[in-house]
Amino acid sequence: MGVEPLVVAAAEIVQMLGVGRARVFQLLKTPDFPAPVAQLTVGKVWRYTDVVAWAQRTGRTVVPLSTP
Repeated sequence: MGVEPLVVAAAEIVQMLGVGRARVFQLLKTPDFPAPVAQLTVGKVWRYTDVVAWAQRTGRTVVPLSTP
């Protein structure tokens, strides 16, 4: 059993939601998607728990992230 990450970037959100990268970028632009918590050199990051809560609130299934 893995440990949930504190933050996720777009690549992890792709895995979590089981959708393509283009779809994730569409979802990030919707007004109800959680705001990013930081802008890093890799891009914006979101709290894992915020993304999970949003997915559950909007009726989406969350796929657990695989851990190395």
